[in-house]
Order: sequence, then structure tokens, then C-alpha cells
Amino acid sequence: MEFQTRGYFSTSMNVIAATANVSKRTLYNHFDSKEALFDAIIEELTQKAELLPECSFDPTRDLREQLVELAEAEVQFMTSASVVALARAGISRVLAEPEVGKKIDHRRFHKRVKSWLDDALAAGCLNHTSTEFAAKQFVGMLMTFAFWPMIVNGESPPSKKKRADIIESTVEMFLCCYREPE
Repeated sequence: MEFQTRGYFSTSMNVIAATANVSKRTLYNHFDSKEALFDAIIEELTQKAELLPECSFDPTRDLREQLVELAEAEVQFMTSASVVALARAGISRVLAEPEVGKKIDHRRFHKRVKSWLDDALAAGCLNHTSTEFAAKQFVGMLMTFAFWPMIVNGESPPSKKKRADIIESTVEMFLCCYREPE
């Protein structure tokens, strides 16, 4: 993907058409502009996040075990090649044009986690808190160690051991803060 390789501002529709081995006219038949193509990339990333399987809270199961499963699903998604490629493609533009980033509804990326936390809170397993804030915090901790090193430093996805360490540490910190005392 040219946005990923060259960045948003250094990529032209001519280069994109040549790379895709299609005419510029064909490309413009699908996308009115480079901005429209970028918006389609962001929408694809958002849809991928929304299509992740639902992780339902089960009050009969161990809270830690369920949080680990939820974290594993989130890390699997955020470190997948397609998500990393889409994120890299979009970041150059969002960094240069913060107003573009403001148009993205980031809550859509945390919807699954928030829903799970809503159910855990309703079951009395978590202390009273903003589940939207807690979801951002939970996902943010995972992203700090699993996603951002890949994006910013070009690192490989975390090894199985490192992934387990990231998840265990995140779950432990989260439970220390939000678990309802038994």
C-alpha cells in the first residue's frame, strides 16, 4: 500500500493507480480523491474492529480468565498484518491534519470491551466506574506494548511469551484498579 510506504502526503493517485496496475480513470471511478480513498481505508479498519466476535461476560466464570481472553482477542486484532498496514497508512495524515483524526469515532474501536465491562459492572464484579474510560484504559495499555512498538519502531509482532506478559500485566493492573472487593 502506497500510503503505508510513502505516507499520505507523498502518495499521489498516479502512483496508487500504477501500483494497483489500473488506470487513473478506473481509480477515480471508485474514489473521487485521495482523501476519499483514505477515508475508505479508515472505514475498513473500523469495520474490521466491529466485526470481531463478541466476547460475552459470564458471571459464572472467573473474572481474570475472561479478561485474559478479551485481551488476547484485542491483541490478536491490533497486531494483525492488515490492521497494522491500515494503521500505518492512516497515521501520517492524522498526525499532519488533527482535524481528520477528530472525525474518527474512536469509541467504535473499544465497543466490544466497553460492552463486556458494562455487563461485568452490572453483575457487581467491577467497582462503579465509567466503562468507556475503563475500556480506553484497558485497550490503551495493550496498545502501548503490543501495537505501538510495531507502528512507531517497526518491531515485529510480540512473541507468544511477550504477548502473554503484556496481557497478564494489563489484566493485573486493571483488576487492581477496578475489581470489586470480594
